[in-house]
This record gives sequence, C-alpha cells and structure tokens, in this order.
Amino acid sequence: MIKTKNDLKKTLKYELERYGGVSRLWRILSAFGINEKSIIWKYQRLLRIWEYHINNKHRIRAKLSQIKTCKLGRKYGLSIAPNVFDEGLKIMHLGSILINSNSKVGKNCSIHINTAFVATGGVSKGPTLGDNCVIGVGATIVGDVTLGNQVVIGAGSVVTKCFDEDHITIAGVPAKIISTKAEI
Repeated sequence: MIKTKNDLKKTLKYELERYGGVSRLWRILSAFGINEKSIIWKYQRLLRIWEYHINNKHRIRAKLSQIKTCKLGRKYGLSIAPNVFDEGLKIMHLGSILINSNSKVGKNCSIHINTAFVATGGVSKGPTLGDNCVIGVGATIVGDVTLGNQVVIGAGSVVTKCFDEDHITIAGVPAKIISTKAEI
C-alpha cells in the first residue's frame, strides 16, 4: 500500500524498470504517448498516484486522480480498482482488463489482455493472488478464489476454485493444475 511520497516514488521507479523504460528516449516517447508501452505506463502511473491520494485521504486530489485514471482507462479498455495490486504490476498489452475492487494481488504480477477478476453473485469478496503470478490472455478468475505464489494461469482459463500450491501452472475451463514447478 502506498502511504508516503517515498513509497510512491519507490513503487513507480520499480515498476518503470519492469517495463524497461529507463532510457531517456523511452521517457521522451512516453511523454507524448507514442507507443503502447508508454500509454500503459501513463495509466499505471495515474493509478498509483490515485492510490497515494486515497490512502492519505486527500479527497479532492483523489477525485481528480480518479477522473484522469478512469478517463484514460475507458479509452483503452482498462478498469483496475485502486489498492488491488502490490508493487510490481505489469500490464502486458492494452485492451479489456477488468479487476474487481475486492481483489488482492501480491508483488510482481503480469497481466495480459482480456482478463477479468470478478466476484460471483451474492459474494462480494474477489480473488486473492500471491506474488509473482502471470495471468494469460483471456483468463477469468471468478469469486472468492485464492491462488498461491508463482502461479501461471493459461490463456482462456476460467478459475473457479482455490489453488493454494506454489509454482504451478493452471489452465482449462474450469481450470485445473497442468504442471508443477511453473517457470516464470
């Protein structure tokens, strides 16, 4: 959770390095929103600033940050609630990502396009994922589901039950373990 300005700077620096965006040229291109990666970074940066203002109860700044983040998100199909992801979020591509506000995700999670973390009818609790998870293209995680650390979710999978084991790959509809010792 981002509480201080130092936390915000540290998180943004770490996440920027995960995108490989430390060169001067990349920063110039990202200022103009020239490539997909820079648009994703702009959204993620706004999301983290919004989280900082929410956590510090800066009501007006939080509302302004929410407006900016949601406007950009609607344009590119990104809907990620604040304070869901720990440090190290990496959005792989633009397009249709829906993350429920009741979800909780650990450090260093990578998400591909057309993914959703959703609650089921009558249950307000969302999915909980450990650290170092990779969510494949078109994966959906439904309901009060808990996943361990270093879990890879295959493309097009629908996860409807808990997998507490670490270092696994799950896939299918409904998802089941297809491999242990997942390589991330």
